[in-house]
Amino acid sequence: MFGSRKRIGYISPSVLEVVPFDFYRFAPEGVGLVGVTCNIDDWTQEHFDRALGQVKEAAAYLGARQVDYIVHGGGPLVVARGKGYEDLIVNDIQAVAKVPATTGVRSGMEALRHVGARRIAIASPYPERHNAALSAYLTAQGFEIVRAEGKDLPFKDMQNLPPADIHAFAGGVLARAGACDALYLPCPQWQAAQVIDAIERERSLPVVCYTHANFFAAFRTLGIKDAIRGHGRLLASLSEIK
Repeated sequence: MFGSRKRIGYISPSVLEVVPFDFYRFAPEGVGLVGVTCNIDDWTQEHFDRALGQVKEAAAYLGARQVDYIVHGGGPLVVARGKGYEDLIVNDIQAVAKVPATTGVRSGMEALRHVGARRIAIASPYPERHNAALSAYLTAQGFEIVRAEGKDLPFKDMQNLPPADIHAFAGGVLARAGACDALYLPCPQWQAAQVIDAIERERSLPVVCYTHANFFAAFRTLGIKDAIRGHGRLLASLSEIK
């Protein structure tokens, strides 16, 4: 039965397409996704502000639909506001929905720390200004960014980049980065989650993608410790958490 164990709410800045596709590839039986979208379709600050203005209403709605946890997507929206802004988002969501919450930025940082990473390489679909903002945000939180590259994909085309191309791009970033503790693949709108396991096996280092980090945070908080195999080290580690 849908959501018979837990129901996870997701607030997406844009359409919900790759996120649910990825989620149901690794989610344990009985764990359901309940998503809403803010319907933005551009990289501009105007669109970001419009999406952030809808967070409380979206969170209240998800709370009324009796979800057990809420994830706020949209890393560029948060990092553009500077260090600590994810705390404001989480506090607002929890205040109106009355359930635990995270943001993509917070869950990404927690996942990187969980795998023991401080020196980070970033491969993203973002334009340069959003890659720079993410790098600055992570640096302010104690990470060292050894290299950050973005594909500068059009906002409405990110989902169309084949996983094989993401794999090749990420491998190139790692080759140019040199020594690092982990690779971070932000953004849920491109199909990065599908290449995590292969890159980890080839490169022998942890790879954290946005979607896995978000739901790792949700599963850990909700006590979901099923053995998830074939989707990288982060999700596999759930079954080892005491």
